[in-house]
Amino acid sequence: MKAKITNGLSIKKISPIDSRKNSDLQKFLILTMRIMIGVSALAVGALFVPFDKFLWLTSKQFTLQDLWLLEIIFVLCVFVFLIPRNRTTPVRLQLGHITFIAAAVLILCLLGHHLLLMGYDLSRDEQMANFDASIFAHGRLVWPLPESWQGEADALNMEFMFPVSKPAAWVSGYLPMNAVLRAAVGLLADPALTGPLLTAGSLLLTFSIAKCIWPDDQEARTIVTLLLLGSGQLIITGMTAYAMPAHLFFNLLWLRLLIADRRVYDGVALAAGFVATGLHQPLFHPMFVGPFLLSMLIERRWWRLLFFIVGYGAIAFFWLSWPLYVHSLMIGPNSTTTAAGTDFLSRFLQAFSSNKGNFSLTAANLLRFCTWQHLLLLPLLFAGLKATKEDRFAGALALGLLLPIIVMAVILPWQGIGFGYRYLHGVLGNAALLAGYGWRNMKAWHEQLRPVFLRATTASLLVLLPVQSWMAHARYAPFANANTKINESGADYVIIEARDGPVMMDTVLNNPDISNRPIRIAFENIINTDRLTRAICRPGVVAAFGTDAFYKPLWEYFKYESDHLASENLTKLRAKFEKAGCKTRLIS
Repeated sequence: MKAKITNGLSIKKISPIDSRKNSDLQKFLILTMRIMIGVSALAVGALFVPFDKFLWLTSKQFTLQDLWLLEIIFVLCVFVFLIPRNRTTPVRLQLGHITFIAAAVLILCLLGHHLLLMGYDLSRDEQMANFDASIFAHGRLVWPLPESWQGEADALNMEFMFPVSKPAAWVSGYLPMNAVLRAAVGLLADPALTGPLLTAGSLLLTFSIAKCIWPDDQEARTIVTLLLLGSGQLIITGMTAYAMPAHLFFNLLWLRLLIADRRVYDGVALAAGFVATGLHQPLFHPMFVGPFLLSMLIERRWWRLLFFIVGYGAIAFFWLSWPLYVHSLMIGPNSTTTAAGTDFLSRFLQAFSSNKGNFSLTAANLLRFCTWQHLLLLPLLFAGLKATKEDRFAGALALGLLLPIIVMAVILPWQGIGFGYRYLHGVLGNAALLAGYGWRNMKAWHEQLRPVFLRATTASLLVLLPVQSWMAHARYAPFANANTKINESGADYVIIEARDGPVMMDTVLNNPDISNRPIRIAFENIINTDRLTRAICRPGVVAAFGTDAFYKPLWEYFKYESDHLASENLTKLRAKFEKAGCKTRLIS
């Protein structure tokens, strides 16, 4: 007989814990402290992240964000365990409460995108999602480049585009489904609503999956959902245009359909798998699915396994062929490249051969994952690993969480900009569900753990999340402000030298049809300066350049002193464009 379900978080008088049960809480505290020592060891490993053209970003995220968060977490852990108490009433939420929470998260993420992140796409990944979405929204797969720009396409910034020299058209090198989702949402509403919708949906799916696993344990599914809700990685990444919220949503959707164990739902799961595999890179969803297919093999469910193998074989063939097809659409009469380098095997080999500092980078990534989660996610997750010995489903969840760590440490340990470890974002549901197993494994401790969990949830949402939000804003604001200054410059062209400021190439972003004004030009990428200046300069055309004052806030965020390269080069640079007939202007 099912227990009566209470409305919301049940409140009952809390009494001091007795000394006999105090030892249980001490055991959990010891487990938590051991994990914190392990996280600190990751921090020591991350100290050895090398400083070079790319990896310095990881070092800066480590020193400006993760070390501070680690210190705050240590302090909060003292608060969480400070006064032992008993709570006999389970922590329970009904579907209606979870739906309300999901709606609140949707609104929070949408407002966060426009206010916290200032409506700006900071990373090239975010920019390419919206770049492609604007192409797809017009019913095209690629956007034709004007002939006058085909020879100087590199100056428009071709980073993360298909590697085609002198292309007749352009589109990003990513798979299209994340951009397709944004284009679809954009037909009805703000495209920025995409991430919030997927994040809110992920909370609902997590609750539903937990209900399927533990139909008679409402507290376990409440705990799992609140653990996911308390993840700063989940909330803040949901404000961005990254593909990661879509990875999490479609992985959870696939898992919910798999648990239903009906043939028609398996077919829908394959459809979800098609979208998930084609979101931006083809590797992440198969790593999530693989352990569950292995379980089918162990259970000898041959026909179901065959159905998924054949289905995913077709999905793999389609998406692995996609770059070659798109490449053919970009080739023009002046293009000199071949298809080599556009297929995923070539990209994999290139990424693998160029990697360095795998251990320190992976340590930094895992530390970043730990510091952007609910305070008790890791202790409960590790407690849940015991279930993998007996429960095949728990084992599949654990393997799905482990695979991206190992694989990405080998082929691409550098994650670039991200909140938490974004290569693990698609398996945040795995982590939360494993933590649910941990909660159930500690049933004898529940009376003592409930107050601890509620304090940890409160601290995660009211202390950690605001701090993480401030850090995200501080990271985006200087670049968003620089972007606004460029847009308001009144120039026809803005010439940007990457060396004048940190990560400046990401500010060289133009519309697919190059209708934006000013057009942004990466000076280092100009193949022939005289030819370009002759092509764009004529009476009345204004070219703008950033001064040291323009770049100063960007250097200040990263705690660097400016080398004043902008001012040193301005006279010579302006002369090139003025000689060709342009007027010049400075942006401060």
